[in-house]
Order: sequence, then structure tokens, then C-alpha cells
Amino acid sequence: MAAVALTFSPPTHAHAESEPIQVILDGRVLSFDVPPVIEQSVTMVPVRAVLTPLGATFSWDPVLARVTALLPGTRVEAVVGERTALVNGEPAPLPMPVLNQQGRTLIPLRFFAEELGFAVDWNGDTRTVFLRSGRADTAVSREASRRTGELILSRAVEQVGMGYAWGGTRPETGFDCSGLITYLSDQVGQEVPRTSQELFATGAPVADEDLAPGDLVFFSTYEPGASHVGVYDGDGGFVHAQSPEVGVVRTALSRAYWAERYLGARRVFR
Repeated sequence: MAAVALTFSPPTHAHAESEPIQVILDGRVLSFDVPPVIEQSVTMVPVRAVLTPLGATFSWDPVLARVTALLPGTRVEAVVGERTALVNGEPAPLPMPVLNQQGRTLIPLRFFAEELGFAVDWNGDTRTVFLRSGRADTAVSREASRRTGELILSRAVEQVGMGYAWGGTRPETGFDCSGLITYLSDQVGQEVPRTSQELFATGAPVADEDLAPGDLVFFSTYEPGASHVGVYDGDGGFVHAQSPEVGVVRTALSRAYWAERYLGARRVFR
């Protein structure tokens, strides 16, 4: 099977080198039969497992040792051992040559993904590659938004039971309400405003009947306006960093205290 490669900056923490590498496409965590590895400061992942979710047609020519990816309007070709690829027939330099190691073809992920119209980001702290679609297809956008919302929720649920800390944005220190959202934004590679007021002003309004997992719900608590925020769970509740006494919890929106203070929902993550 072929594989692809991604260059990245070295991890900021030495212990991170032993952590697995994760690849997330439009909020969807990709799975691999062969786990991604790092070789000479390059992240390697199976090419078919990436190009197929990207929607690209993938082919391998064993005679020419050439890999080809196709999307409407774009054709990318690269040959093992060569430092130059062809993009729609025009030469383009590769950041590293295509390789064949242990029967696998390795190719730069960032180069292929960006040429096919995807944004690529690397989070060294979490060792996560983020791929985001730039195509303006409404159905694709809706599906990407749904996947991102579900990923946001799953990461939020993982933090239930963590402590509360004013200004906290990490599990190690605890969270405040908007600090939890900041942490979740790092998990999906999307930069969002830091405070609940800014999040409320930035996100797209969501009607109650259209609420979906990962949407943000806002409340007026200790001061007027959006002074508290949580993550809707898709089942009438929300996950939030509530207070120093209870930390991160899952709460029903119907509980009197929160129902009386509910301001509305916003779709911030795409």
C-alpha cells in the first residue's frame, strides 16, 4: 500500500515523540491500518487512507513507480525518487522526494492536499494533522460541520470530571467555561475567540429546533450578556465548566437555573 508524508515542526515536549499521530479531516478522525509514523522529521501516513476520504481518485503505476491523484480540475502526479511532481502537467517542486520503503510509497501530504484544495495544519502539542476542505459545496460543508460538531462534543465529554480554574484552558490546570471552548478549538485546529461574549457575537445563530451536537449554548449568569458557555450534547443537555465546586459536568438544559438564564445557541465550529 502507498503512504503519504507531511513535514512538521518538532514537538515542543520530548514525551510527545511517543504519542500517536492523529489525522483529522473536516472534523472526522481518519483511521489507518498502518499507524502514521515520523521519519526524518516527516509524518508518514497511508496515501490511500487519506486520498480516498479527500474524494480524490487514486492510482498507482507499478511500472513507472508513479502515484496519481485526481479531483475535478486537478491532477497531481509524483514518481518515486524524483523531487519534482506534475500538477496539471506543470512541474512543481516537492518538499522531499517520493520514497519506497518496505513496499510502501511515501509522498508529501501537505503538497498533495494543498494542491487538491485542502488546508493543512499541524498541532505539535497534540501531534495532530488537520485537513480542511476549501470546496464550496453546500452538502460537503454541512457534512464537515456535522463531523466537527460531533468531534467537539466527544472531546468535551472526555473532560467531564476535570476541575475548574479561572482562566484555565488545559486539563492539567482545569478550565473555566470559555477556557474549555479554547481547549476544544485546539483539538479541531480552529481558532476561536477566547471569551464567551466574543464567541456569542462571532458564531452563527442556531434556532432551538436546529441545535446539533457541538453547537455552543450561552447563558446570562453572573453578569448581563453571554457570561457562560457550554457545548450542546444533542440530547437536551450541555457539557460545561460550571464552577469551582463541581468542575466540568454534563447538565440538562431544562434545569430551572439554566433554563431561566438561557440566551441562545451559536454554531462556531465548522
